[in-house]
Amino acid sequence: MSERLIAVYEVPGPAAEAEKTARAIAFEETVEVPFEFPLPSRIREGIVGQTGTLAPVENGRFRVEISFPASLAGGRIGALLNLVFGNASIWPGVRLVDIRFPESFLSAFSGPNYGAAGLRALLGVQGRPLLATALKPMGSTEAELAESAAAFARGGGDIVKDDQNIVDATFAAFRSRVSRIASAVSGTKCLYFPHLSGPQEELEERLRFVLGLGLKGVLICPAIVGLDAMRALADRRKAVFMAHPAYSGAFYAERSHGIEHSLYLGTLMRLAGADITVFPNAGGRFAFTPAECRAIAERGRAPLGGLAPIFPAPGGGMNLDNTAAMAADFGTDAIWLVGGRLLMHPGGPEAGARAFREKMPS
Repeated sequence: MSERLIAVYEVPGPAAEAEKTARAIAFEETVEVPFEFPLPSRIREGIVGQTGTLAPVENGRFRVEISFPASLAGGRIGALLNLVFGNASIWPGVRLVDIRFPESFLSAFSGPNYGAAGLRALLGVQGRPLLATALKPMGSTEAELAESAAAFARGGGDIVKDDQNIVDATFAAFRSRVSRIASAVSGTKCLYFPHLSGPQEELEERLRFVLGLGLKGVLICPAIVGLDAMRALADRRKAVFMAHPAYSGAFYAERSHGIEHSLYLGTLMRLAGADITVFPNAGGRFAFTPAECRAIAERGRAPLGGLAPIFPAPGGGMNLDNTAAMAADFGTDAIWLVGGRLLMHPGGPEAGARAFREKMPS
């Protein structure tokens, strides 16, 4: 019998309704025919998802397990998502909360190029969190962005990335801006990650240009360019991929629908080749809870076949007063992504970087 992967969902109750929904998902995600359709036994037994454990959770909802032949996902991210949450994603109240993979499925994926340990080796930093910031705001000149990057590097910052809103309409504009910022941090230990965006057909060429400058990685928005597009780029080019959550909120912001935060931002990002997963920190301007943030970090570190653990990068709403909470929540194996508060420091980005570095546990 084929190895199976197990998808776990939360669905509305009562129990009889939850059981009916689970059976509907099992059929819809595989054969997509009515229950009474006269399926041959080889299809009914070998293709249709098999419903398993049904257990109550809070708010009158139930957690259900459905196992699928792993071969139906074909070792591909797109096929996986279509199998476990294709049409089921259209039903209100259905939330995908976990996927348990057989080793044979995971072995088809290379995962992160560097992972957390490899990124530490690139930077030569051990025993403390990494400090990152974002170049902003949109509308700044190349010179202004380059000076912010240089100042952050002088202050001891580890990673400076483009804000996800910093985009370039043409390849020529991308080359000019990225070259200037790269030059500004040249000779420092700080890594610069440009935002890899643009027409799909230009992404790999832009990545080649970035790596040709001697830069080690990029910021990318997988929900916009596509999870499998990031996976393909990571497979072909040895680069650090810092995955930003822009546009992904539709998957997890409504807690009774979509995909659970840590599954999407932790497991799926890692499967698709991210070395760093960025997400909003609790207490900021987005409604992530501390437990949800910790779960993302845990998924990024948990055993996942042979895939390397990755760095969680909580950001948004961080200031010098909540660094102790950051240390308690994430320990030393995290990237502190501090944007506006660091750039707005009275002494500028250089002094801001020094101030946050002083607050880091070691």
